[in-house]
Amino acid sequence: MSEKTLKEKAYTMLRALIMQGELRSGEFLSERSLVERMEMSRTPIRAALERLEAEGHVTYTPNRGIFVSEVTIDKAIDVYDFRMIIESSIVRKLASRKLTDELRQWFKESLARQWACVEADDTMQFAHEDSEFHRQLVYAFDNKEIIVTMDRLQDKLYRIALNVLRKDANRIKISYEDHATLVEQIEQGQGEEAAATLTQHLEFGKRILLE
Repeated sequence: MSEKTLKEKAYTMLRALIMQGELRSGEFLSERSLVERMEMSRTPIRAALERLEAEGHVTYTPNRGIFVSEVTIDKAIDVYDFRMIIESSIVRKLASRKLTDELRQWFKESLARQWACVEADDTMQFAHEDSEFHRQLVYAFDNKEIIVTMDRLQDKLYRIALNVLRKDANRIKISYEDHATLVEQIEQGQGEEAAATLTQHLEFGKRILLE
């Protein structure tokens, strides 16, 4: 396997471990333990850590080492408040438009995937579907500035969503029901109701983080 391929493999593996919460927020990352865990040499692992640091997933602290970047409660609350302002406006305006058949089909398939996660009690996959659902709302609105901003937050959004879902065993089903209601309200042109549902949906997640 080439050095470039090894570096990419190390990056993909480490990023997945962080995103899935197997390497916890604030956890110290020992090169030696990563070498043993991933069965790789130090070179591709160091390259992967440098890339992850540039992306904000890990943090280097002089004289201490490398740690998984923390998504603190304060940061998570800031993200939730930001999303409520942006996404409530988006769903209100989406409801005033005629949705394309392609978008309607995407929502239908997304809800089916989400329900499959509910039935399987698959928190990790649901966190992914949840992030993609909210991302699609932003993409459907088609404002390039908002898309760029939300894309920058995407990984952080996933980690926050996973934390919330893991803290409340009933949250997967409730989130699915909120999403289904939201899609119905948007399709029926109920903008104010959709904005209220979206706000309540995010407020509930914020409260769980604070418990």
